[in-house]
Amino acid sequence: MDRMPSQNTIPDIVIEAYSSLRQHRIVEISKPIDWSQGEDAPGWVFECAAKVPYPNQEEVPCDVPLRVLIPETFPMQPVEIFSLSEQVSGFPHQEAGSKKLCLPEEHLVPRDAQRLVCYVKWAIEWLEDAANGTLLKPDEPYELPAFSYGLSPIKCPVIFEESLDSYKKWESHIGQWGHVEFFCGVEIPAIFAVRFCHKDGSLVRESEFSPSILKKDDKIDGRWILIPDIRYIRHRPPQTYQEMTELCSKNDLDFYAVLKEAWNHKHSHQFGILLIGFPIPKIVGEPPTEIHWQPLLFKNLKQHLKEFNAPGARRRSKGQSQKPRKIWERLINNGDFSASQQLPWGTVENVAYERLYARGAHPPKVQSTSIAFFGCGALGSSVAELLARGGVNQLNLFDPDLTNFGNLCRHTLDGSSVSVNKAGALAARLSRANPLSTIKGYPERIPLNLRSDEAIHQVFAKTDVFVDCTTSEAAFDWLNQYAVENNKRLISLFFSFHAELLTICISGDSTPCGDIFADLKYAVQEKYTSLDPKEYFRVPSKEVQIIEGAGCWHPTFPARNAHVQILAAYAVDILSHSIDSKQKIGLAAIIKRRSMTQNGVQPGSLVEVVWTKEYP
Repeated sequence: MDRMPSQNTIPDIVIEAYSSLRQHRIVEISKPIDWSQGEDAPGWVFECAAKVPYPNQEEVPCDVPLRVLIPETFPMQPVEIFSLSEQVSGFPHQEAGSKKLCLPEEHLVPRDAQRLVCYVKWAIEWLEDAANGTLLKPDEPYELPAFSYGLSPIKCPVIFEESLDSYKKWESHIGQWGHVEFFCGVEIPAIFAVRFCHKDGSLVRESEFSPSILKKDDKIDGRWILIPDIRYIRHRPPQTYQEMTELCSKNDLDFYAVLKEAWNHKHSHQFGILLIGFPIPKIVGEPPTEIHWQPLLFKNLKQHLKEFNAPGARRRSKGQSQKPRKIWERLINNGDFSASQQLPWGTVENVAYERLYARGAHPPKVQSTSIAFFGCGALGSSVAELLARGGVNQLNLFDPDLTNFGNLCRHTLDGSSVSVNKAGALAARLSRANPLSTIKGYPERIPLNLRSDEAIHQVFAKTDVFVDCTTSEAAFDWLNQYAVENNKRLISLFFSFHAELLTICISGDSTPCGDIFADLKYAVQEKYTSLDPKEYFRVPSKEVQIIEGAGCWHPTFPARNAHVQILAAYAVDILSHSIDSKQKIGLAAIIKRRSMTQNGVQPGSLVEVVWTKEYP
């Protein structure tokens, strides 16, 4: 029986959990519990051996040594369990470097002393599934192999977009290699894989990233290799240059020849990129649906020459040369690229539409609708942002004003956009949030005049839906006339003095937005709604309006940012539903934000529909 450390150094609940595990006798303790600062999170560690039925399909040994880490904050955090056996590595649901087992979610176990026993039981079940080859079961979501990170010279991710549609373009290129153009992001710490060509220079496919997020003067030329399967052993990808060479050789690919091209390519950066691609399914057991690219990121010739010529660099032996050929030979013989060296895998993310918006998106019809916003203030910026983050792929923003500090309390922009045109700054921000959409800003005032750029008129012509958030009668009247004459759909949004009321007017197939707004005003005036006409049409006096500073300041309304967001979110739901509908039914609606009661939180909905009417 192993000796327990002093109870003064171990919390009672950890002692209780450890004792309970020993009483269950489901594992054999091989190294008693002790404190560990370690590379992982600090906590109490012990080692044990778990029994696995043997023989088995995957040659997992009958006694598997495990390292168990009880976190310092036990039982609030998960228990971590690592394999200490080289024969228990490379499985699905297992980290590549540490060999940590990926166990079920922590909310499924109690937060008490029995938590440790539950985790150890999970680990035994994991080992049994591993031995039987059932960690990835048919009809379950496919899991990528685990890649070891840490040796990459750059830490920002490589971004690509691949889907079922693009997979069809790659099927005939499996077992081949080619060129790829990368671009750094504009204010996005990432590298975007944009243009893929075959080794003969012919185009395979080009990704549809918004041009505004790419630094076009910062191109990086790399290479790609596409193989049918990335697994080297079990579910594990290659870990060394030798293993990658063997995997590529099975498909008649010369890995080192392609690596040398990526290493030797001249560009402004001091690293090279080689994408290793392979097909993956969405569901285990089903055919592949997309190509996954995993980057190798390494020092290139430019960086090696810089290190060779650096002041104070260690003298080379006589005969050493800084010629590229000689440097390459040293690297593959006993340097960075030698056979036993670990591969410098980099991090990556697929931002294809179906993945980027898997957590929540507007309907496809809304996403494919081209929308123009007029007025990028508090309400306009909030509505535009919610639409952009929901996947709308064509947004044009119009506002002539510059951002000032007074705007920031309820605008979606921040201090980096002060003294910058609101429309342009908002377009740049939303492009960073939605890199697959085309989002542009224009410092144009509505109504347009005869001197307006022809390109602006072209934008208008290609737009499906206009959204007016200007609160300008002149702008609304002009947009309404343009929409009628050019068969466009116009939506008008504005809120009241304290953002208590939101008015929405949406044109229909045969009813212009102007007529709908006129009918709404008439309904309020004639008391067909529950609203007091004096309250709805109230023009605040100058005494109650907000004057932001000395001088000739334009007075503004004191609506709180949270209240603007509440009404903006409701407006987006109505807009999305209206655009997605089969028929273009006109709509008028007045939405009232419900206030907090004096005694606490108001029960029920945050908003209520005060009045609504549909128009053909």
